[in-house]
Amino acid sequence: MRKCLALAIFMGAFFSSLSAHAQAPIKLSSLQVQLWPEYDQPSMLVIYDLKLPDDTRLPISLTLRLPKDANLVAVALQAADGSLLNADYQGPAKGDSGQSISIQIATAAIYHIEYYEPLTKAGDERRFSYVWAGDYAVDDLAISIRMPLDATNVSSDPSMEASLGPDGTPYLRKDFGALAAESQVPLQLTYTKTSDSLTASRKDLQPSEPLGAATAGRVMLSNYLPYIVGMLGLALIIGGSVYFWQSSRGRVMARERRHRRALEREDRPGSEVYCHQCGTRAHPGDRFCRVCGTRLRQPE
Repeated sequence: MRKCLALAIFMGAFFSSLSAHAQAPIKLSSLQVQLWPEYDQPSMLVIYDLKLPDDTRLPISLTLRLPKDANLVAVALQAADGSLLNADYQGPAKGDSGQSISIQIATAAIYHIEYYEPLTKAGDERRFSYVWAGDYAVDDLAISIRMPLDATNVSSDPSMEASLGPDGTPYLRKDFGALAAESQVPLQLTYTKTSDSLTASRKDLQPSEPLGAATAGRVMLSNYLPYIVGMLGLALIIGGSVYFWQSSRGRVMARERRHRRALEREDRPGSEVYCHQCGTRAHPGDRFCRVCGTRLRQPE
């Protein structure tokens, strides 16, 4: 009896623990939010890099809310080599207050989301409002802003720490630490910019390393020069052969035409004219006899 009771208690505790673990609320171990104003479009590029705790039971579905006017462009997961792979997701589903996407997470990795949102412009002044809606609890939330090089009069609420990136790009950053679910984080950004130039304009793009003959993906003319010369030589040989064949054929056809015209003249009705004085046969076109000089009588 005691053994049965102990077994029942153990099984009840086991299934209760399993059920509690299965129903545990989803939490993010880290969330990095990046805001890139006027980077490659005249709007705000918003980037999420999020990660789940290592002990999260997978697979799960993660739902994130996006602003109503957001234009989603990428949902990906980061591979071991740092490259981004397309992730399985559904949406965006539009509602009255915004949009939402559901990401099917089956791999413990950093998930990457990108979307664009309009900036508010008034002359040279730009304004943007961002809100982390608090979809999930976060152990560490950080927000950074990559500012355009020609931005001035930059201000943010809350205030953020200014720094420079390795390439001299100005950044604003603030670490908000741990947040509970439904804890919203609003942010207001204002700056002045006198031009409409974009950070990722063509003139600013530089190769990541010096270009050389061994650069992967680079097409070097010297690598293909033997093939080009060979193709040109073959084209010249074919072109010369065609030219000589056409020339010889044209000469033969010209001789055939001349011979045919001569035969036609000889076979033309009325071409047999004889001198009435000496009886000599006249050639086509003759008006006088070639022997006695008598004027020929032309047939009527």
